[in-house]
Amino acid sequence: MSTAQSPIAALEQSLGCEWNAIRKARKTTAEKRATLHEVFRAKIPRDTSAVLFGSIARDEMTSGSDADWILLVDGQAFPEHETQKRDIARLLEENKFGEPGSSGTFGCMVGSHSLVHEIGGEDDTNSNTTRRLLLLLESFAVGDHEAYARVRRQVLNRYLQDDRGLLYGSGKFRVPRFLLNDLTRYWRTITVDFVYKQRRGAGKKWALRNAKLRISRKLVFTSGLLRCFFCHLDQNAAGGREDLITKHDPTRLISYMESELSATPLELLARAAARPDVRRETARELFDNYDGFLALLDNEEYREELSNLLPDQVGTSNVWRQVRELGKGFQSGLTSLFYGEDKELNALIVEYGVF
Repeated sequence: MSTAQSPIAALEQSLGCEWNAIRKARKTTAEKRATLHEVFRAKIPRDTSAVLFGSIARDEMTSGSDADWILLVDGQAFPEHETQKRDIARLLEENKFGEPGSSGTFGCMVGSHSLVHEIGGEDDTNSNTTRRLLLLLESFAVGDHEAYARVRRQVLNRYLQDDRGLLYGSGKFRVPRFLLNDLTRYWRTITVDFVYKQRRGAGKKWALRNAKLRISRKLVFTSGLLRCFFCHLDQNAAGGREDLITKHDPTRLISYMESELSATPLELLARAAARPDVRRETARELFDNYDGFLALLDNEEYREELSNLLPDQVGTSNVWRQVRELGKGFQSGLTSLFYGEDKELNALIVEYGVF
């Protein structure tokens, strides 16, 4: 965590709130990251990075958090990479990080070529889309960072260089629509895949996946929207970056978005919730419910119940009732944020949210 006050802490202070679960999750994450940096020191060779996704990248680790990861290779392929992949899995297991899911999206070796060049089309599989967008939205590298930083920059470069409307257009809004469309495609894909996984897994972990879809995965998508919208909002703020987007040249925008990638989804949401026209009640609704969600996940008994709860059992589950209420409250806050008080955010979501 940065030594400077985070947007979350600033919002918490301004509202007079205490989001203890969020604070605890950030502390737990900082401790886990420090452990990983020590464990992987000098063990990730040049042109590769061990990249982790999920709660550790969002500063939201709880007692039951797992570890989705890849070995990112940005250079020549060597037989030794297979050994490195096994070593990463072993080291994470030895340090009590849960195993990644069984879908094959994570826990594997990934070359940079597919992430940078296969955006759209038949070769852009669900797994490739997921890795590419989470690389931008919620990722954290341990060991050597150079490959990780290079690949993220080149992915951004693809999205912005290929966006003709952004570089050559003259509309009143200047947001990276190619990136925004891919983010929207990803969000719709995971909502559809949720039903597929429910059917394939005969309801196993249905409730836990559903809880995450309602709240934490929705937050990740929201943070993607905000990353794109801030390109316009920051550029047009008083004393802001009037030259952020210039015709034919995305260089400044790439640098700006790279700097923004260090912010977590909750920090981006806090920045949006702190905008002058957003009501205090809306900010509280968003963060009170998210804090409640993290507290619920950090309760081992509740998390265990969600992991084993089947769809036909939800009617009798008090834990599920809490999930449902937290999800409704979080969604209500998002609706107010984008469609309520803030005219600029409302104009952007109307322009880009569906059509």
